[in-house]
Amino acid sequence: MAITKEAIINASLDILNRDGIGNLSMRTLAKELNIKAASLYWHIKDKQGLYDLIAEHLNQEIVLPDTIDDAKEAITILALEFRRVLSSTRDAVDIFAQSIPTTPSRIKAIKFLLAALTKYGVSDKNCLTAANMVNNYITSFVADEQRAKHFSSEDAKQFGLLFGEQYEISLDFEQQFLYGLRVLFAGLLVD
Repeated sequence: MAITKEAIINASLDILNRDGIGNLSMRTLAKELNIKAASLYWHIKDKQGLYDLIAEHLNQEIVLPDTIDDAKEAITILALEFRRVLSSTRDAVDIFAQSIPTTPSRIKAIKFLLAALTKYGVSDKNCLTAANMVNNYITSFVADEQRAKHFSSEDAKQFGLLFGEQYEISLDFEQQFLYGLRVLFAGLLVD
């Protein structure tokens, strides 16, 4: 059986969605593909290479805006797209966190974000830091969102009460995400 990168990616995604990242190893991947683990090393150098391959595949699903006419809108669209992609695959946040953004579509997305941040008014000296903050906000939000999706409204209310009656907790993740982006935008131009 000829093994292709597409077959490796598809089998990896099957394992992730079914069993989680803790069960994604070269051995389990080889078993999923009905080959010997040593055969995988002809296609992928190591587990790091596997994570990079998966992250690149997932990142290719992000639809970048055509233009950056309105920088705030372009960054918001990119953030929503990245959130959507991360939310579509179990443990995608962990895959991105453990991979290195040196693949073509990831570089393209980072360059787009840097251009949008520059157009928004972020200085060159702060642009990479600001891009990292945006990335960290999105990935940490999705990680929290995935954990919180198991909460019922009553669970959320009880959790919120741990901190005081005056605080509200919302399970409207879209609203929470957009609020967080507005907070980020408010602070991006601090020098």
